[in-house]
Amino acid sequence: MLDRPDPPRSRWLVLALSLAALACTRGKTDTTAPDGGTPPPVVADSSSSTDPEPPQDACRSWADLDVSTLPPLPQTPYTATLEQVWRTVLDKHYDPTLNCLDWPAIRVEYGGKLTEAKDEAAAYAVITEMLGRLGQSHLAVVPPRQRVAGEPRAAVKSGDARVPVEARVIDGEVVVVDDALDGHRSGLPRGAKLIAIDDAELAEIVTGMKERHPDREVEATFAVRRTVTSLLSCPTGAKRRIRFEPLGAKAPKDKSVPCQPIEAERVSLGNLKNIPAVVEHRMLPGSKVGYIAFNIWMLPLVPKIEAGLEQLRKQGMEALILDLRGNPGGVGAMVVPVGRLILSEPADLGTMNMREGKQTFNVSVGEDPFTGPIALLVDEGTASTSEIFGQALQDLGRVTVFGAVPSQGAALPSVIEELPGGAMLQYVVADYQSPKGIAVEGKGVIPDTVVPETRQDFAKGRDPVLEAALAALRGKGK
Repeated sequence: MLDRPDPPRSRWLVLALSLAALACTRGKTDTTAPDGGTPPPVVADSSSSTDPEPPQDACRSWADLDVSTLPPLPQTPYTATLEQVWRTVLDKHYDPTLNCLDWPAIRVEYGGKLTEAKDEAAAYAVITEMLGRLGQSHLAVVPPRQRVAGEPRAAVKSGDARVPVEARVIDGEVVVVDDALDGHRSGLPRGAKLIAIDDAELAEIVTGMKERHPDREVEATFAVRRTVTSLLSCPTGAKRRIRFEPLGAKAPKDKSVPCQPIEAERVSLGNLKNIPAVVEHRMLPGSKVGYIAFNIWMLPLVPKIEAGLEQLRKQGMEALILDLRGNPGGVGAMVVPVGRLILSEPADLGTMNMREGKQTFNVSVGEDPFTGPIALLVDEGTASTSEIFGQALQDLGRVTVFGAVPSQGAALPSVIEELPGGAMLQYVVADYQSPKGIAVEGKGVIPDTVVPETRQDFAKGRDPVLEAALAALRGKGK
């Protein structure tokens, strides 16, 4: 049995971070813009709102739409916000056809729905529903009074503290997979089923997310995980009332658990503010296998990853486990310097396709890259830049991927902007294709080795995915 290493502190905040600065600041390898054409302006009216998706042969670019010809929307306190969100997507989404939607008709449809919104929450729900019509990740708007650390899409109101426990969905139940975080113990047993957090019944949340995401279990699981993380977040000094059922118990128990402060270095970039950033490394007992985990893709972590890798090599590391479970992504530019640490030949880590051109993640060879075998770990919380990195290395044959489930399948590069009044908007600016032309969005990184997880495993303090990766590396003589 192998004890499960303490997860990076960032799993305290399940954040799905964007490829923020990269899409706006880097040069392009191909400046040929998509063929938008010059179709005549379209003026939508409410009669088209019942069927905004045009026939396939009518799919057209909205790049040259003359917005001055559009009809005015009914005025509400939130109409200007909806207009700005709608216009930002119109102007900056990588696909000028916007998935073949009738975007002007959608503007009229949701502008009308705003008149029925009775409060701010309802108004922003309308705007979020409008973005949802695109059917893609990395699209979200968060009201000004719900600002969060990290990207808006996660919408996790973190507070400044956390119940020191990590939970995930295993076989449809919210299960304690780690009973302590950052040295703070919760008193909740591993393998226990969480039933309620304060007044929130978790079974209802699980059922609701399955209904909202009927076609992708991994997406429903991640949504539950994100919601539970939010419920476990709290002010320092507060407590959360947890109802749980230990494995094998005949009745649930209740426990009031103190909230512990989040102690970690904070990093910021643009509108990504005060993100806890942690790198962990260690040699796994009884082996020559090193372990590295980091919680977010932010450039200040690169020297720490490099230093950790160097220390492990000095300790005789011959193989590496790179744990990206729960890592929601971050700045895409970071895949290049991290790639240089483990690639012995120049490599292409895939391409971002933007409206104005393309950009390829080209990696040159570092001074002394690690060349031993690498196992890469994923779960439903692995997203965005983590998926781009993982899929690219899987394509190149540089890593073997282990996990109980595919990664989240949310790999669209995006940008975060502040709207007038303080709301935050996250919107897509590119799609991504791996070196082999694989689109990770909606699919995720598929493990080479699928490792089932059970409550019994965690109750015994085991980490099945980590153990399987270690066994495979040992089988290679490491």
